[in-house]
Amino acid sequence: MTGPNNRFATALMKALEKKNLEGFDYLEFKQSVGRLTEIGMDLDTAINSAFITGSSVGLTKEKLVKTAKYYSEVLQDEKAQFMRSLEKHLVDNVEGKAKQTGELKKKIANWESKIEELQQQIAAAKAQIEAADSQITAARTKAEENQKGFDEALEVITKTIQQDVADINRVLS
Repeated sequence: MTGPNNRFATALMKALEKKNLEGFDYLEFKQSVGRLTEIGMDLDTAINSAFITGSSVGLTKEKLVKTAKYYSEVLQDEKAQFMRSLEKHLVDNVEGKAKQTGELKKKIANWESKIEELQQQIAAAKAQIEAADSQITAARTKAEENQKGFDEALEVITKTIQQDVADINRVLS
């Protein structure tokens, strides 16, 4: 993942680390499997080796699957927080600007009825509207990019966890 997606993946991984349960569980198991595959071990052997290591400190298949589900829930909580933040961003940066432009348009209608003496005020208000419209467009675009990046990062990590659980169930059955 690159750019904003990497930023979201990093934030999600920090959230997982922050909510890391004590002891050897899914996160430590996943790190162990990752290190073993990095040195050339095939996935199934890496899963078995990591599980054997973890079982020496109390890891069971049930604990592994249960903690993987726990971390998936942590990710869903992060998504809920992200969506609340995104909604606040939209309210602050889109709805407020939209209200501002609506009020300025009403002022323009009044100023145009006064003709010559109000020409300077009308020009200034139109410039404000253009700036606000640009800000609205930029804010919406940024919000959509952020949501897309977050969703992509979340999907990658969630699919990895799901695949890990499937591999754990397949290999350790």
